[in-house]
Amino acid sequence: MGLVFDDRGNRMSPTHTTRKAGRYRYYVSQAVLQGRKKEAGTIARIGAQELERIVVEAIRRTFPDTSKEQTHTPGDLYDQSARDLVSNQVERIVVHAVEVEIIFQTPDTASPSLWADGEAPRILRVPVPGRRLRDRKDIIIPGVAGTPPRRLDRSLVLAVARGRTWAAALRQGEYADTAEIAGKCGLSEAYVRRILRLAFLAPDIVESIAEGRQPRGLTLHRLLCPVPFAWAEQRQRFGFAI
Repeated sequence: MGLVFDDRGNRMSPTHTTRKAGRYRYYVSQAVLQGRKKEAGTIARIGAQELERIVVEAIRRTFPDTSKEQTHTPGDLYDQSARDLVSNQVERIVVHAVEVEIIFQTPDTASPSLWADGEAPRILRVPVPGRRLRDRKDIIIPGVAGTPPRRLDRSLVLAVARGRTWAAALRQGEYADTAEIAGKCGLSEAYVRRILRLAFLAPDIVESIAEGRQPRGLTLHRLLCPVPFAWAEQRQRFGFAI
């Protein structure tokens, strides 16, 4: 509680609903709770158990020594060691469209056990598996002088920007390979490789996505499918006019 934010800086507060099958917990953006829905982040509501599992398991994978060589089971998600791990080490958790960003406290403020070797990451990024398409959020920009409105899909823009940034970093020798990117960003190497394909999109496709002029049916899931190298084939596959 108090650590979770959406990707527009709004704190996300715990809440719950009760159904016949039981009680379901969520984290909901304060922008939504305060009636400012348009100011909410890309993901304004996320299941509490889903988010907490992602965070605790990611920290335990990154800092295996904190588990004291014990084998954790799903039931351990809410034990005292997990609570202490999060409260003593995590500064902020930011929920993005396709990933969760875990920002750790600095070595000066965090428990020293995690930082003993000086190699612990400051930020850990973990993909959110299987986000449903209904969680996708567009920013609709009104058209000018009779032109159709634009739909700026932040998840598409972020993915393309990441792909181009990582490709440039590889060319400049900042990373040795995709495995190093995956390790430093807390992502799977397969996901990094899919994102890197977006660095080879045709310039007009990149421009359309950046300006919110992409075809209505172009989702991040579709864009992460195999990308043809020929620009004409890319336009045809992703629904851009030739």
